[in-house]
Amino acid sequence: MNNNTCLIEIPALLSKKTSKILTFKTESLIIEKPTGLKSPDFIPAETITGFRYGVSWIRGYAFTFGRQYFIEIQTDQQKVVSIKLGSYYSIRKKLYDQLWSEIIHQLWRYYFVNQYNYYYDLYKINQTFELCGIYVHPNGIGWDALNILQWNEVGISNYYNYFMIYNRKNKKQYKSRSFAKDWNAVVLQAVLKEIVDEKKVVF
Repeated sequence: MNNNTCLIEIPALLSKKTSKILTFKTESLIIEKPTGLKSPDFIPAETITGFRYGVSWIRGYAFTFGRQYFIEIQTDQQKVVSIKLGSYYSIRKKLYDQLWSEIIHQLWRYYFVNQYNYYYDLYKINQTFELCGIYVHPNGIGWDALNILQWNEVGISNYYNYFMIYNRKNKKQYKSRSFAKDWNAVVLQAVLKEIVDEKKVVF
């Protein structure tokens, strides 16, 4: 592979066979199943508009016996491509956790860091924009007419599955975004964190 390509192979749960191959390129993402009859999913980079990710638990009657790691990629045609890694009774749990994290990292590196740069540049030229349901203004953020925070009021709390935006002077005034449910929550988190950190120096 050349320097502009990253290959991730996902092994099957109960065999040494490869169940899925992801090929990350600057110009595209290719997802294929070597053992399947279905043609590969070829997604041009310019059509990728969003992603979200998470872990859901697989529960039996009395106990949890597995987990499913998932990543969903959205295109500009509202098509959603899903990548799922299911671990049962801890089989391949550690490996799938590592691969899930690596796929998220490569999605960011190849496609979504550009989105981050785009929105951050809009902020730098004082252009108001909306991302993940939050309006970013030159002087602060808002999510409706009653909840507009100046930058010196904005606080961010980060958690594993989500993050919260809140009023540092009134923590009852807040909004949360889930990495599993909200498209591009991680992009919004990165943009807001960068701006808030900058403003800390100013204030």
